[in-house]
Amino acid sequence: MELYEAELEAARRRIAELGRNPHDFSFSMSFLPPDPDAGGMYTVQYEVEIRNQITAKSMSATGGIGWDWVSAAVGAIKEGKLD
Repeated sequence: MELYEAELEAARRRIAELGRNPHDFSFSMSFLPPDPDAGGMYTVQYEVEIRNQITAKSMSATGGIGWDWVSAAVGAIKEGKLD
């Protein structure tokens, strides 16, 4: 959960750097089941839904070690995909 909280703070900061209001976007996280092909290694992964509160458009991205949902979300916002 600490990783998600740090990523969430980074996402809000990067959205503000785009000149957007980070409070226009909501973020909800849900844990994903462990990968059975991970060779006994349990790595926490989660899905993050990012929703533009104004347009109601949303997207999902995967988070956790090795997954960069923040860049995916910021890229989508920058490209206008959630407008």
